[in-house]
Amino acid sequence: MRVCAVICEYNPFHNGHAHHLAQARAQSGADYVLCLMSGALTQRGTFARHDKWTRARMAMQGGADLVLELPARFACAPAEEFASGALALLSALGVVTHLSFGCEREALPDLSLAARLLGEESPALSAALRERLARGLSFPQARALALEETGGIPGLAAKIAHPNAALAIEYMRALPPQIQPVPIERVGSGYHDGTPGTLASATAVRGALARGDLAAAREAMPVFFPVEQAEKSGFIHEEEALTQTLFYLLRTMDAGRLAAVPGMDEGLENRFLRAAQTCATREELLAAVKSRRYTHARLSRLCAYVLLGLTRDWVRQNRVPTYARVLGFRRGSTGLLSAIKANSRLPLITKAARFREREPLFSLDARAQDLWSLGVRAPHRRAAGLDFTTSPAITGSS
Repeated sequence: MRVCAVICEYNPFHNGHAHHLAQARAQSGADYVLCLMSGALTQRGTFARHDKWTRARMAMQGGADLVLELPARFACAPAEEFASGALALLSALGVVTHLSFGCEREALPDLSLAARLLGEESPALSAALRERLARGLSFPQARALALEETGGIPGLAAKIAHPNAALAIEYMRALPPQIQPVPIERVGSGYHDGTPGTLASATAVRGALARGDLAAAREAMPVFFPVEQAEKSGFIHEEEALTQTLFYLLRTMDAGRLAAVPGMDEGLENRFLRAAQTCATREELLAAVKSRRYTHARLSRLCAYVLLGLTRDWVRQNRVPTYARVLGFRRGSTGLLSAIKANSRLPLITKAARFREREPLFSLDARAQDLWSLGVRAPHRRAAGLDFTTSPAITGSS
């Protein structure tokens, strides 16, 4: 049995995602396509616009057979932890044979080399990285330039600067021997491109939805996504929805407590505390704290960690996935579910109410979902506990 996995967010699911799922199945020759999808939180530190069960249903209607949740501990983490956590979970299932991921065409030929160089951690690479960090470059920029120098490939840094390429390299590094990579050329707009169109990016679709331009969003999304219904229901989470909660926490925390947040290094806690006294929006806060050394995504994740109450000690104590949680499945995927139950080293959760609430990673997922619910537009939909009252999404036969 061939099982091709896709690590995803689908925030929201759009035409480019449908294309990728179709290519993943075709190029891997998979009997089943399994999506490991972020839940309430995304890798760039924001909450997803639509709830995870709606996004799981769209993924299945778009070509997936089974959707599992990537725990928030890894879903909202730097690229290396995001990839290693996801691959650890997929490997533990005991059935995944392929991993498919999208990447810009120009970076595809150099993914293996970049992953190998990083894996070797040569003294030359370490020295080149330290030198560029000392110049104040952000870690992704410094590492890309160090790889270009030590790899001896002119232009490598520009090729791997894209977010998809950065993640693809981390996937290649974390891949266990039994899982084969299936890189697929990304089509349509770039990751940060806000241009509307049939193959617009998720960034562009979210922008269109935020300004109420449903026509532009609809153009880039499959016909089966009930975007109008979802938007009009108010059961959506805007990116600034929890800004006041964030500012309350920052204005009532001291530097010592804030410094305990993972990734809050080199005095960043003081920059956050000062900015929180005068800024009025989340984006203003990030702009005030940002410098050449710190990426927007890193600072955004720190905001999410503040909301979640994460500490360095907690993160160190919870380094690997401890369960696989089902968000949705096709009725025709029972063979895949049976194979996972027979081979997985992790418990497979289909009914959260039966799972231990005190399991640290699962408790964090539930907390993230409760925060997501708190920030939805419709007041009557803000109840907590959806993880324990919502069943997996089920679609028709495969």
